[in-house]
Amino acid sequence: FGSRPIHTSLDASASCRSQLQTSAIMAPLSRAAASLLLLAGGAFGMVCDEASEKKVACFDLKSGSRIPQVAMGTWSGSYGDCASGDFTCVEQHARFAVDNWLHIGGTHIDGANDYRTQVAVGEALHTSGISREEVFITTKCPGAIGYEATIECADDNLQMLRQFGSKGVQYIDLLLVHFPSTIKPACRFNREAPECKDTPILPAGKQALQDTWRAMEELKTIGVVKAIGLSDYNITNLQDTLEVATQPIDLHQVAWNPSVHDEAMLDFCKKNGIQLQAWSPLGGSKGSVLREPAIAKAAKAHGVSAAQVTLRWSLQRGVAVVVGTANGDHTKGDIELFGFELSDDEMKEISAIQGPTVVHI
Repeated sequence: FGSRPIHTSLDASASCRSQLQTSAIMAPLSRAAASLLLLAGGAFGMVCDEASEKKVACFDLKSGSRIPQVAMGTWSGSYGDCASGDFTCVEQHARFAVDNWLHIGGTHIDGANDYRTQVAVGEALHTSGISREEVFITTKCPGAIGYEATIECADDNLQMLRQFGSKGVQYIDLLLVHFPSTIKPACRFNREAPECKDTPILPAGKQALQDTWRAMEELKTIGVVKAIGLSDYNITNLQDTLEVATQPIDLHQVAWNPSVHDEAMLDFCKKNGIQLQAWSPLGGSKGSVLREPAIAKAAKAHGVSAAQVTLRWSLQRGVAVVVGTANGDHTKGDIELFGFELSDDEMKEISAIQGPTVVHI
């Protein structure tokens, strides 16, 4: 909740602001005009069909769904030139990021209640001119909030994402429980409140974790959610959930990059058929990894950027990635990850950046 290190290609900059102005000009385009724009260079066909996989490859989920390996995130912390609490700036950046991602052929958008960008994402999707089947939407409910609140959360997300329309209600491709805890009431609205200084969250008990998961399964049964998963759980949390799960935990989203990669978590997820996905794929609380010698050497050898090498390392480990930027140049690099392959030696050298293994218990 508001504490994730920036999982972005790089912070938005002055050049990004000029791009945002371009986005504001493009926003009033008719749906027909937007469709022509996308046909000229962006998304088309079904998500993970042969045509879309020429741009972004997909991973198989245990439940039978397929997920694009690279998602454009919309977390407010990805936009470094927005002042704290400036939600208008954040929404503008998120809107541009989604518009641009769809235009260049991206098909996967990652959001959450707590990002405060869902309405902007919904508007971008609504005016994009593409059909619902051409985009994969991930969103998240704010913690282990229990059965009824999780059902309501899905309803709220569907509304914010403009999934109620002339054909009734559409669906969320992947719904995650954002964290194994709950947010203190005051901290939802004011992160500077005294009670939020030490921590804005309260750990959830086993019963709350399990009740929340039952609601996730119910939403899938109803049909408004296609796949379900978790985020930032430790292995004990995952085991508690698996005790009552009758549907697969399709995906687990965690901090993962060359400086922080929990091999025990990856092994656990593989053994249980859970797809691991990285937030902060370029570095987190320890800082960016882009200047690491092993990464710089591989980038030079392949004629690509350090960011592309870093993201490619995750994909070759079988870990999907969430990027986040409103910079058009960075966005283009984030999607061009499938024209090269790192060698075994390069993979080992990059994995060794972490040092001692991090363990979730």
